Amino acid sequence: MKSGIHSLYNLEEGHIIMPSELIANAKLPNYEYVKFHKGLEGLTVECCCLLDDDTKVLFNYYFDENDRLLRLIADDHEYQEVLFDRYSEAKKLRSKLYADNGILTSK
Repeated sequence: MKSGIHSLYNLEEGHIIMPSELIANAKLPNYEYVKFHKGLEGLTVECCCLLDDDTKVLFNYYFDENDRLLRLIADDHEYQEVLFDRYSEAKKLRSKLYADNGILTSK
C-alpha cells in the first residue's frame, strides 16, 4: 500500500514532464514545430510531428500554473485521443488502492 500511496502522490503532485523538456522536440527531424503559449489553466505546448506515413499529428500538452502536466491530447485532424489526463489517472489509481485494501467508497 505504501508504494501505491507514493505513486498516487507522485501522480497528483509530481512533474511527469516539464514544459522546458519539450523544447528538445523542435530539434528532432520528424518535428515541424513546438509552440508555447499561455492557456486558461497555465502553459499550453503544441508540438507538430510528422509520422512515417506523412501524417501530421498535433500533440497538445496542457500544464497548470505549477508546470504539472494536466492533459496530453493527440490530434491528427480526423481524430483526437486523450493520451494522458491527470485527474482521470489519479481517480483510477485511487479506486484501485481502495479496492486492493478493501475500502468501500460511496458513488
